[in-house]
Amino acid sequence: MIDKQKYLYWAKNDDKLTDEIVWREMYSRIGYIFHLIQMVEYNIANILAIEEFEKETLKTFTYDELANIKRKITNKYKKLTKMTFGCLAREIEGSQYLQEIDIDALNDLVKYRNYLAHNCFKEKLIDNKLHNIQDIDNFVDELNCFEGTIAILNDFLVEIFKQKNIKSIFVFK
Repeated sequence: MIDKQKYLYWAKNDDKLTDEIVWREMYSRIGYIFHLIQMVEYNIANILAIEEFEKETLKTFTYDELANIKRKITNKYKKLTKMTFGCLAREIEGSQYLQEIDIDALNDLVKYRNYLAHNCFKEKLIDNKLHNIQDIDNFVDELNCFEGTIAILNDFLVEIFKQKNIKSIFVFK
């Protein structure tokens, strides 16, 4: 049984309940957006790392050659996962697998993500630029639109990964 008090401790029976719900939804949207962006980063890193296999020109491999390819993929993945979203976006430009991504649109996503991470709290929340509940509601609409765009990008990346993560190869003993 779920202890609702753990989640609704802040819900008082007064006229401010709607305001509190809208504020909490706004913060929830921001958190979920960062979760989605992290998924996008993870998927981009995976796709770019497995693309290392495309650089191989051999048709058949020994176990040692295959182990070397796996090392290259692992090393590339580790390098990519240390990059920021903006740096990953620049890495996409040379990708065969991700050539369908509109780089300008991706850069816009990176800019908005950076705004949320570095300026939103200062500009909108700390300085109280959201003057009333309607301002917050409008900002939540903006966040929802951005979330939808990030979710579509992530779904696209998941499909690319599904298509590209399996390769048939010949291995000699």
